[in-house]
Amino acid sequence: MYNKGLFKDWVPKPVMLLLIILYLFPILVVSGIYTANFSEMMSDLGIYSEYLSWANYASFIGMGAALPLLLRFKMRFRSKELMITSLLLIALFSMVIATTVNPYVIIFSNFVIGYFKIIALIELILPIMFIISPDGDRTKFYAVFYPLSISIAQLSSYLFAKIAYNLEWQSVYVIMVIILLILVLISVIFMHNLRFSRKLPLYHIDWLSILLYIISFLLLSYVLVFAKQQGWYTSPNIQWSSVGFIIFFTLFLIRQNGLKRPFVPLSVFKSKNFIQGLTLLMGLGMFLASAAVQNTFTVGILGYNSITNNLLNYTMIPGIILGGFYAFYWYKKNYPTKFLIISGILFYTLHFVSMYFLISPQIEISDLIFPQILRGLGMTILFISIWYYALDGFDMNETLAAVALTIVVRSVVSVAFAGAIYSWIYYKLQLQGFENIAHHLDAITLSPKGGGLAVYGRAKLQAILTATKVLYGYSIIAGVIFMIYALALRFEKTHYRRLILIRKLLKGESVKGYNLRRRKNTVESIAAGVGAV
Repeated sequence: MYNKGLFKDWVPKPVMLLLIILYLFPILVVSGIYTANFSEMMSDLGIYSEYLSWANYASFIGMGAALPLLLRFKMRFRSKELMITSLLLIALFSMVIATTVNPYVIIFSNFVIGYFKIIALIELILPIMFIISPDGDRTKFYAVFYPLSISIAQLSSYLFAKIAYNLEWQSVYVIMVIILLILVLISVIFMHNLRFSRKLPLYHIDWLSILLYIISFLLLSYVLVFAKQQGWYTSPNIQWSSVGFIIFFTLFLIRQNGLKRPFVPLSVFKSKNFIQGLTLLMGLGMFLASAAVQNTFTVGILGYNSITNNLLNYTMIPGIILGGFYAFYWYKKNYPTKFLIISGILFYTLHFVSMYFLISPQIEISDLIFPQILRGLGMTILFISIWYYALDGFDMNETLAAVALTIVVRSVVSVAFAGAIYSWIYYKLQLQGFENIAHHLDAITLSPKGGGLAVYGRAKLQAILTATKVLYGYSIIAGVIFMIYALALRFEKTHYRRLILIRKLLKGESVKGYNLRRRKNTVESIAAGVGAV
């Protein structure tokens, strides 16, 4: 006997819904690195911030490594076994992070947490998708789930920042461990012991491909994270890591081509949607990485502490919710996905424009509300539309493989690459700002002001202020270029009959009898839930 649900038959349906919500919130927010207490963790451990960034990216690489195996796990183990094992291991490695001072242990623990987090999350996403969209419509599901998950992330960041500020950063991990253990107890009581389908053994899994995948992207993320700190390619570590990535990823691709059951079938690269979606995700990474510029401004210039800075994220929530309604209405009317993506880019670019004109040491936190709403609106629209477009048309196995690559591109490669570029330009602009200020200073002008050290702080603030404004200006230009690129992409197949029609109209010939409407033939992927990670 099989059961595709999560809970025992005697559990009332309203209680089932309540339990799903109870599971969803902690599993969505649990992480190996909580960005809200990033600075407290870094200063207490006495390590470079790059190690924590690398650890954060390792969790997404862990998710990608698990995704192609999810269906195999689902057929081999019971939902109860998967959920309890995942929750226990996440709790265990959360405690490891809270008690260790070794950065490499933190990185490994983050990888394991990401690996098992996606397993637990998919167990919840499948019934949630059936509740939100019983007909399997991905657009309806994405328009609800993405705003929900992004909003939960913003709400939790403030809560975690407050806990870390009032107690210690380790307290966040201890609290999450307690919550996870409570969920384990609930799983023992309420989850059924039946299988999802016929039991299948874990055979024909190419563990070497998984290892090559993990090593490749860990090396790439190391290069992107540590490049500025180690002087880019003047460092042997960066040089050898780059060479290692090229070698291991090439071996990974070669091995996939020769396997009957590849870890990631190379057939996904034949999809135009997938290739163009990856390029759009790289552009999305530029938008996501720009948050570091805003954080530098709010902390370095406006003097916000971590609590106030994370409280500012609350103002994104109206934009996030509005973005969900916007995307839902757009897809309901069957408008082209292309222009939904362009509108998301436009809203995010308007966020840059607003910030460009607001850069000043005297603005109030209320002045930042409108730009944050635009940011939340653009982010949500782009998450929904690009993800839907990139994964459209794949079957179950292809979707799992495609998500293994897209999640790494979206959350690791694009953000880390854009972050490295932002960091390098920001550093150069601040040096240029110091140099411009120094041109107007000499011993005579500095003497009445208490000497060079007395004006250093003010000069530094002015340099950061100038660099921030210029960088937002560059971001506006990049946003416009990104918009033009999206506009130039051909999202649908060429409609040759329409070209003939246009040619006849230009020649003044009759078009009587021509059907001006294009027939729709879209097949939705049954693996839609995986795309929402």
